[in-house]
Amino acid sequence: MDKKVNVHEGHRARMRKRFRETGFDGFNEHEVIEMLLFYACPRKDTNELAHTLIDRFGSIAGIMDADYNELTEIKNITENTATLFKMIPKFLPLYYNSRPEEAVFSNSDALKKMFSTYFVGLTHEEFRLACFDNNLHMVSNILISSGAPSSTTVNIRKIIEETLRTKAAFTAVAHNHPQGDTLASAEDIEATKQINAAMRFIDVELIDHIIVSEDCSISLRQMGYKTLFS
Repeated sequence: MDKKVNVHEGHRARMRKRFRETGFDGFNEHEVIEMLLFYACPRKDTNELAHTLIDRFGSIAGIMDADYNELTEIKNITENTATLFKMIPKFLPLYYNSRPEEAVFSNSDALKKMFSTYFVGLTHEEFRLACFDNNLHMVSNILISSGAPSSTTVNIRKIIEETLRTKAAFTAVAHNHPQGDTLASAEDIEATKQINAAMRFIDVELIDHIIVSEDCSISLRQMGYKTLFS
């Protein structure tokens, strides 16, 4: 038993050294998952388990997007391991938005980068609101609604309540198109008009509406819809 553990530790040490030197450059997907499993399965050979996960879910994204029940159906995937996988996509926006250079959201490009992190891996539409202070530091970013693969509801009352709660001077909204098309629909334009009217009523400026797809994001302001925000 001790000899077997030592063999695994030697392999893990080599993998950690490789990661320290090159990051994940050159790693296969199963090797990335294998390394993550080091920290959830300290006494198991995680190579075979990583292959099993990739075979079952198809990719790293497939594993992270699987629900808890699907993950824990796999032998040796505990609730702790499943939770680790589910935490990683949710951690990305927290990491991104805590970086000092990303702390001020003074233009649409910064908003697109920020909002994009919240929609990673989603297969259904979500609508989000970000609130900012007078210096355009974000003070809140919340989920307004969550819907089907091609629709979600815009809750104007909830948007107003959160804006007032945070004493925001500026707001921006975003939603995703999980089907891949970032073109603004007539419903997107109408929703923006309604939100802007609500913000003007409480003397807050709506600065943009971002639409995020799997591959890119657009700003309605940059796309020429500036009158929606006047």
